Amino acid sequence: MRKLGFRPFSRFPWLAERMEGKLFIVFLFLIILPIGALSYLSAQRYSDSIENNTITFVSQLSDQMTGKLDDYIEDMKKISIIPSYLDEIKNGLKMSNQFYEGMMVEPHGEKGEKGVLSQEEMMRLNIERQVGNSIYFINNIKKGTNTVYLFDRFGHPYFAVKSTSIRFDLSDVLPRWRQLAEEGHGTPVLVSTQEVAGQAMSKRYVFTVVRLIIDSTTFETIGMIGVDASIGVIDNIVKDLDRSTHGKTLIVDEGGSVVYDSEKQLIGRNLTDSELLPRATREQGSFHTKLDGKDVLAIYKESPVTGWKVLITIPEKELKADAMRTRNFTILMAIAIMCFALLISLVLVFALTKPLRSLVRMMKEVQTGNLDVTFPVVRRDEVGLVGSAFNRMLDRVKTLIQDIYKVEERKKEAEMQSLQHQINPHFIYNTLESIRMTAVLNDDKEVGDMTQLLGKLLRYSIHAGRETVPVGKEWEYLEIYVQLLNYRFGNHRFELVLPDPRETAGMSIMKLLFQPIVENAAYHGLQEGSEGMRIVISSRLDGTDRLFDVSDDGIGMDEATLREVREGLRSETAADDGHGIGLRNVHERIKLRYGEMYGLTVTSAPGVGTTVTVRLPAAVRGGGEPI
Repeated sequence: MRKLGFRPFSRFPWLAERMEGKLFIVFLFLIILPIGALSYLSAQRYSDSIENNTITFVSQLSDQMTGKLDDYIEDMKKISIIPSYLDEIKNGLKMSNQFYEGMMVEPHGEKGEKGVLSQEEMMRLNIERQVGNSIYFINNIKKGTNTVYLFDRFGHPYFAVKSTSIRFDLSDVLPRWRQLAEEGHGTPVLVSTQEVAGQAMSKRYVFTVVRLIIDSTTFETIGMIGVDASIGVIDNIVKDLDRSTHGKTLIVDEGGSVVYDSEKQLIGRNLTDSELLPRATREQGSFHTKLDGKDVLAIYKESPVTGWKVLITIPEKELKADAMRTRNFTILMAIAIMCFALLISLVLVFALTKPLRSLVRMMKEVQTGNLDVTFPVVRRDEVGLVGSAFNRMLDRVKTLIQDIYKVEERKKEAEMQSLQHQINPHFIYNTLESIRMTAVLNDDKEVGDMTQLLGKLLRYSIHAGRETVPVGKEWEYLEIYVQLLNYRFGNHRFELVLPDPRETAGMSIMKLLFQPIVENAAYHGLQEGSEGMRIVISSRLDGTDRLFDVSDDGIGMDEATLREVREGLRSETAADDGHGIGLRNVHERIKLRYGEMYGLTVTSAPGVGTTVTVRLPAAVRGGGEPI
């Protein structure tokens, strides 16, 4: 399966191939990335700043609103304790309790004559008048308090008849009020918003504070009070907040029921399973959510007095309207700046690359063979320096071409001379072959063999070819050379021992590397009167180097002679007397080919013999070069 790779600008190859395209891409990223990132971060920071400022502002307004609502409810609770200290109300409720308690004992009293009130009716009117006067007073203590209801222990209500907000469901709510008041044990209990029916079947919403009325002297429960307040008082507090935030306000009690709703659509509903209330888990905070399919920012605050939570939902569209306008303006300005910057970049790119394009055209002409071009150097900048170097290069190329032409001419002359000089070695080979045939015809086998061996040596040493040979060829040549030495000195006085072929298998070395060393041992190490000499060549590894030890059992050298030989190896010129030329030449050839760390070292002792160590790279194969 063919692998797909990312190939940027594959549809516009000139962008990636030409210098203008590459510079344009660089400028494109250098302009778009910083400006785009800066614009995005600025818009994001501005949006976050607006949101944080809104949260802070709304939280402060929410604190103020919660404080006002708490103060209002605290005032209602204070109103609820007034009957416990107002003698008129206490005496009236006690009389009501006694009256209805007596009615329960004697339910049928005497009725008065027509047009004349009975004693019971007179007493009831007296109680209502006494309690009613006090209720008028309490109703007018706090603005916004709709109605105050007083109940005796038997649940008979007393209220101001002239009030226009009398509720007609007292018999329905009385059991719950009484239960809550008794659970409060004399402390005020706040009842969440209820929908009540008024006159002409009109509906309204109120919240209530209920409390048992306890005689401050006898600590006896003599009745109960209920203080209704219209949510209109909350409207007065909330409307300024909604106008400032362009949002909606919800107030829910501890049970999750809606106490107040800006749109009056959720009052009384339980929001425990809604999207809002489960996320408002702390005393105050904010979060993002969806409400009726719209993204909103919800900010909430819990009242420490009532336990009610005030949730303010602000549509994010309204919240970020200014941020969006600022972002759009920023984007338009950024695009305008980027377009202008890219235009300037294009002008600069083409202005900067114009000399380079001219230089490229000249290079293409040079590729076709036209060397008679010159780059006009106008400025001494980098392009001017490149142009000057180009001009110098062309001049140098022309000079080199002329030099190469002259060298080729000389090379042809040298080849002609070489062909001429090859006549002499062929003449020597043919002459040696004639001598060998004459010796054979005269039955002189020894002269014939020596002539044949000498011919092989001449072919090995003089024949043109590679400078390196397989190590086996060098051993074969050494054996021929030692055989000639034995013919010369007679009686097989020289014995040559070579390394195990497996140790040097596949290795190549320089031609004529060991012959000068063996020759030096034969001519300088053989003692007069000695029966013979044994020359041993051994091989070993020393780290990454291959060492060949050429050892003889000759007369050896004293300290002075050994020092002179070693100095001759280090010397750059041969000795005037011609001694040591062979070893020094081998030493120099090795250093020139493999480096200064390779070459020959000589050790010797009088009467023991001499050892010449050849150090070469260990990894040397077919071409004679280190791998």
